Amino acid sequence: MHLRKYLLYFSLLLSVNLLVSCDDDDDEDTTPNKTDMLVSGEWRGDQIRLNGTNPANIPGIGNNANAFQTLVLDFEEDNTYTANFTAGGQPQSFDGTWELNSDQSKITLDTFGELDVETLTEEDLEVTTTLETSEIAILAEIFGVDPALIQLFTGGNAIDTEMQFVKQ
Repeated sequence: MHLRKYLLYFSLLLSVNLLVSCDDDDDEDTTPNKTDMLVSGEWRGDQIRLNGTNPANIPGIGNNANAFQTLVLDFEEDNTYTANFTAGGQPQSFDGTWELNSDQSKITLDTFGELDVETLTEEDLEVTTTLETSEIAILAEIFGVDPALIQLFTGGNAIDTEMQFVKQ
């Protein structure tokens, strides 16, 4: 009888120990990957810099520089996107395709080419690229200005471009 009591206490102690030591094995990483973050909503243009300069300070662009804040990108899971913006008071829109590279450090847009992903969180997207003179037309379209104004500012050279977007 004495032995049974000890075995019962030992069993009880062992089962309590197992219950307490069991760890919840749901330690899966629930942080969304960059693709999930990119397609989770619309991104609104916040800031842009051309060769480190705010376009509002570039002669000829001036007041048109705020057109970048009207730019809204909507990335879809099927690797398409829509860009909507207002230039010269007129709503504009174009569609395209996008792709993240395997390590998700670069995004390729058919209109802008390859962009380096500097920051991508659930709320912020920052990309950088160097736009060649042949790629300036899309930037001029967003600003609603003649591409020659941008080329005049750059001396006809490529433009180091930094673009920041925030989740709408």
